[in-house]
Amino acid sequence: MMRPEKERRQGPDFLLRLLTWLNATAAIGLFAAICIAAVAKPEVETFFDRFYRVNIYRRQHWDMALVDYIAMLLIFSTLASAIGVLINTRRRRRKGDYIRSTLVLCLLFSVAGLGLYFSYS
Repeated sequence: MMRPEKERRQGPDFLLRLLTWLNATAAIGLFAAICIAAVAKPEVETFFDRFYRVNIYRRQHWDMALVDYIAMLLIFSTLASAIGVLINTRRRRRKGDYIRSTLVLCLLFSVAGLGLYFSYS
């Protein structure tokens, strides 16, 4: 009679934990850039402002200090997601391993945002 072999795996290895942290870092960086972009954009006149003839001074241009901060966050998110995608493609050996779509989406959106930043700068 054969005895069951003792489980030797200790849980997720260092690369899987690193992938999880890179995934979270890229997503948080992209989310922070989107939130700051909402604050940095120029203010628009709304229907109620026109209807009630409210004359409030509104900023007509982007806040460039915040736009530069957004670019830094996008670069940080791009680096984290690119490193994560590289590690993820090298690590796919087992049947249950998969490509993390969040990393790929964060990479695409971050590169697109950087493309907009550099095209308008």
